Amino acid sequence: MKSLAPDITYRSIIGITYPIILSMFSMNIMVFVDRAFVARYDLVEFAATLPAGNTATAIANLFIGMIAFVSTLISQYYGAGKYERCASSMWQGVYLSILFSAVLLLLSPWTSLLFDMMGHTGELLVYEKRFFQLILLSSCVQLFSTSVSGLFRGVGDTKIIMIAAIAGNLCNIALDWLLIFGNLGFPEMGGVNGAGTATIVSCLFTFIIYLAMLFLPKYKDSFGSLRNFRPDKEAILKVIRFGFPAGIQAFVQTGYYSLLLIIIGGIGEVSLAAANIVFTIEGLSIFPVLGLGTAVGIIAAQERGGGRAERIPTVVRKGIMLSLVFSALIIALFNVLPVALISIFQDHDNRGMFEQIKQAALPLVRITSVWIAFDTMVILLTNVLKSIGDTFFIMVVYLTLPAIFYLVFPYWICVVHGRPIIWIWWDLLIYTFLMLGLVTVRFRNGRWKRIHVIHSQAADA
Repeated sequence: MKSLAPDITYRSIIGITYPIILSMFSMNIMVFVDRAFVARYDLVEFAATLPAGNTATAIANLFIGMIAFVSTLISQYYGAGKYERCASSMWQGVYLSILFSAVLLLLSPWTSLLFDMMGHTGELLVYEKRFFQLILLSSCVQLFSTSVSGLFRGVGDTKIIMIAAIAGNLCNIALDWLLIFGNLGFPEMGGVNGAGTATIVSCLFTFIIYLAMLFLPKYKDSFGSLRNFRPDKEAILKVIRFGFPAGIQAFVQTGYYSLLLIIIGGIGEVSLAAANIVFTIEGLSIFPVLGLGTAVGIIAAQERGGGRAERIPTVVRKGIMLSLVFSALIIALFNVLPVALISIFQDHDNRGMFEQIKQAALPLVRITSVWIAFDTMVILLTNVLKSIGDTFFIMVVYLTLPAIFYLVFPYWICVVHGRPIIWIWWDLLIYTFLMLGLVTVRFRNGRWKRIHVIHSQAADA
């Protein structure tokens, strides 16, 4: 038996997408302000926040990526009309969050030794370890937020996600200003302690908002958000089975990117600065597609859960059409105004060096505009495959292909043979094209139809 559902329209996709985009936009602003405040307070502390924050995020992503699969489980149950199973799945994520938080806290003293192994010393090492531990603690709170927000994300109520995210990010910015500099009578905690504490408190604030939303009549009455909290072994095992590959993917994506930057840093300061500028521009421009990919994944999971697998290609086709419109805008912007984009990062105190950086970055921006066109479709198809349970395939692809194109080829091209950085960008363009080919073939061959995340008459139909 197949569950009835409204037609899939561009309007319905955009309706789920735009709150996610605004959430991501607020996050980008928060990160920018956070880093600016720390840099203004102390450059040594600022230098410590980047490697410490990236390392903590990479480790935490292993567990957050697993918990994030709760929203996929909820989407499929929602599509099947099993609303009380949606709330139950959310609570299983909460129980796993308790376990994973304990693991992160126990590992914290040992994993912080990574900075000793890197050869860091003095104040930098002290700040790195402290910030690493604070960000891991905030990640524990994020585990719980990911679990509870999975209910709202899974049913497509992304406006709640937007409200909580914007409120939490505004809280973080305000606390940064108060705690880093000691304004309005608050203690002056400094860059690392102030920013880290602000992150923890704002994460708690966001989590409290999500908890409060569980009391809304829609969720309390229709979904039983406050009564379906019994542990469910089957649901927990599903989250681990399908979520573990997703967690590995999130972990290696962060790790490979960090290692690529280290390789580029070996080429020289100009190349590293150019790469950072271009990656920053790309990151700011790609988050609308990340929001679109999330929205299409939510709808695809609901269709799969409702036994309407034949409608998933329609979801994908309409998502790709929207992504192509966006890609056309990005290609135009990156090729018509590349100098203006790069000049946003201009250092007026060192014009000579910035001119070298600009010349190195110009061709990279243009190549990036092309790979974004491929990457938008990769993001969309990857989200769809993950949302219908094909997480193992995605894990294998993201473990192997980026290892070759993010690590082996860049090292061989630029470190061993001394080629300029533009060669790495051609390498990344080829990688994105191959990745698009792999996920497209995987989706079109229909093997995902054999995967059943939930066992319902609708899903099995």
